[in-house]
Amino acid sequence: MGFSSAVLAREAPVAKLVQVQGTVEYSRNGTDWRPVTNTKYLFEGYTIKTGKDGSGRLINQADGLTQDIGAASEVAVKADGIELIAGNLTKPEQDAGTIFEGLSNKFAKAQRYTTVRRSVTKTDDSQCDNKVRTISEVTLSASFPDLVWRNACPEYSYRVVINGVGHDVAAQSTSEMIRFTVTDAQPGVYTYHVEVLDKDGTVYIPRGESSFTWLEANAEKALMAKVNAAADDVFVATDILESQQMHVAAMDKYRQHFTDNPDDNDMRPLLIQNYQDLKLSNLRESEARLYNSALEENY
Repeated sequence: MGFSSAVLAREAPVAKLVQVQGTVEYSRNGTDWRPVTNTKYLFEGYTIKTGKDGSGRLINQADGLTQDIGAASEVAVKADGIELIAGNLTKPEQDAGTIFEGLSNKFAKAQRYTTVRRSVTKTDDSQCDNKVRTISEVTLSASFPDLVWRNACPEYSYRVVINGVGHDVAAQSTSEMIRFTVTDAQPGVYTYHVEVLDKDGTVYIPRGESSFTWLEANAEKALMAKVNAAADDVFVATDILESQQMHVAAMDKYRQHFTDNPDDNDMRPLLIQNYQDLKLSNLRESEARLYNSALEENY
């Protein structure tokens, strides 16, 4: 087994563009332009331009200072901030609460998992690893009741054991992951593990237990109010969810975002990190390959 590193891996975003109105576009290379309609995280090397009806607000990653870009304007994203090329850009001003706390560290950590494996020899057997691992701690709720794990092999079935009680899960030959919906749970902490079975019986039982916390209804309501306040900034929303160990809920938001915005590849390491946290090694590697391929194509 060999390894291929992501030599073009990106640094953390320099800024983000919010309050987008009218015609606004961005480019990674100054040639190919794509529309911006929602909050957009900006990396070194990006160029932003607005049409006659376009405008937006730029928030610096490092210090939280904001600048407004006016109509018919163009700016370049540099390592140390925003540089005006043409048009109108206001002077930086402090806007309380706009600093991306922890994003740089989170992004740097995620980059470790953008390395992809390169198989020297690859067989179907190598895809059937029966040692299914689960995230050690995760939070669930009435709105987000699913446990997830890697689909070990098409013919394997599973048994989820929660507080000593087993629940059978049928084989799902085409699923990229297995989801199990917890029902009738009361607020509190539960232990669980996943056993792997084939037609002859159990083939794997983990040595240790994982745990999940079922969130009380009022606590979930308060949490979701914070998530909803993030509006169209999915990466603030997912950060809130992950800070409360709601990694499956965050995963679903990430996946929906990249389905809707496949060009937002530079932010993909955060989904890759999420897959790593959830022990979804197959999806982590697949996403890392997609990330690296897009980097090579665009830069």
